[in-house]
Amino acid sequence: MMCKVLIFSCISAVMLMTTAYGASLATEKDRLLKALIKDLKFLEKSKNKIHLDLYTPNEKQECSWHTLQCYLTEMGTLENEIEDEDFHNLRNIKMNLQSLMDLTPQGTGCKICEAHDKKRFPAFHQELNNFLISMLK
Repeated sequence: MMCKVLIFSCISAVMLMTTAYGASLATEKDRLLKALIKDLKFLEKSKNKIHLDLYTPNEKQECSWHTLQCYLTEMGTLENEIEDEDFHNLRNIKMNLQSLMDLTPQGTGCKICEAHDKKRFPAFHQELNNFLISMLK
C-alpha cells in the first residue's frame, strides 16, 4: 500500500512539474508574439517607403520554425532599406523572432525560404502579422 502511494506521489509531482514548465513556455511564447505584433505596427508606417520584394512564406503551423527562420532572414534584408527611426523596431523584431524560434520545434518536409513567392513589403508585412496572430491563438 505504501509503495502505491509513493508511486502515485511521484507521478503527480512529475505531472505538476511538466504542467508548470509548459505553462511558463506558453507564457514566454505569448509574450514574444505580442511584442512582435506590437513592433510590426511601428513598421506599418514604412510600408509605402520600402520597395523590396521579399520571400514570403505561407506554410501551415507544422512548419512554424522554418517560417520564422525565413522571416528572420528577410528582416536582415530590410536593414539596408529601413530608416533610422525604425531601425530599433527592426532590431527588436529580429531578436524576438530568434527567441521565438528557440521555443518552436522544427517541422519536417517544409520548404526552404527561397521556394516561397516574393512579395512586396506591404504584403510581406501583412503575411508576417497574420502568421504571428495565428501562432498566438
